[in-house]
Amino acid sequence: MYSDLEELKELLLVTQAHLRVLEQLEAERIAKETGQPLRLIEQRIQTLAEEILDIVREENS
Repeated sequence: MYSDLEELKELLLVTQAHLRVLEQLEAERIAKETGQPLRLIEQRIQTLAEEILDIVREENS
């Protein structure tokens, strides 16, 4: 069972890394299309992610 847990942890880390790459690519695309500063887009994406996480946590409590 311990190895199963370690495999799940590794899968979670890989998934998080992939999501961060996709998030960064999307931020760069939006910044390029809108002319807004990349940092502003990155901050907005982070804020949205935090808001969604709060909603999901609330729904699952």
